[in-house]
Amino acid sequence: MRPAVSVIIPTYNRDALLKRAIESVLNQSFDDFEILVIDGARSELTRGLVRSFGDGRIRYIPQRGKGIANARNLGVLKARGEFIAFLDDDDRWREDKLERQLELFGELPDDYGIIYTAFTYYYLEKRRILGIKHPKARGDVYRYMLKDNITGTSTIMVKRECFRKAGIFRESFPTCEDWDMWLRMSRICRFGAIDEPLVDYSIHSGQFSFTKYLAGRYRIIEEHGDIRHNPRILSYHLLQIGLLKLFGGNRSGAEDVLKAFRLNPTMRGNLADILGSIADVRTRIYLLKFLGRI
Repeated sequence: MRPAVSVIIPTYNRDALLKRAIESVLNQSFDDFEILVIDGARSELTRGLVRSFGDGRIRYIPQRGKGIANARNLGVLKARGEFIAFLDDDDRWREDKLERQLELFGELPDDYGIIYTAFTYYYLEKRRILGIKHPKARGDVYRYMLKDNITGTSTIMVKRECFRKAGIFRESFPTCEDWDMWLRMSRICRFGAIDEPLVDYSIHSGQFSFTKYLAGRYRIIEEHGDIRHNPRILSYHLLQIGLLKLFGGNRSGAEDVLKAFRLNPTMRGNLADILGSIADVRTRIYLLKFLGRI
């Protein structure tokens, strides 16, 4: 019998955190699910950890270290559930996450394909919450996704059929492959949102590559014509990239900032979004990580 939900957890040699992630799924109030642990390290220790739970709902799937997009795709292709949920191995869920999302799907029209939730930024080393990221939009979210990744992948539940329409994760992206995926999804379905933090998104050292993140941002621009060919939206991206570069000590960021103002000298249509982005908890945490404060 097929489960209602397939939970995909990519992992790579982080067994202590993986154990915490799996336990947060097993502790869910809704229990008709399968867990697919996609192991990029093909580690016997990880295989043993999965077996130690003694739960037939958990499937161990070895992967040949081809990155997180490939791991998620492997999970999507092997998933049996009508709905798919993603959980990174260093994150964890609150116990009613799946139940709340399925209840909302039952209340929404059929053209809703994704439900995401608020989440906390949890500083793993200090064991404290740094802030809460609340949903920015619901319904038709495409115009919001063109400027920012308003979701968090570990919060998402998506109808499996949506992947048939939008495609799967693009493995050529160095980062931001999740943003690219949900941006493409927002063209074919509407998004529901739960304005309560049902996920702890972990912040920890060694987690973030500034160079790779910027490469991913540039790739988002290259791949999406509605960004590349719209001066207002392109200027918004370039201004963000330029400021992040400058805060990170990269003087070439000045070129991105100048180009942004050439495209949109008054920043018309962008001022509210820019101010909101500066105040956003995600931007603050990114800056702290770039500056080596966390």
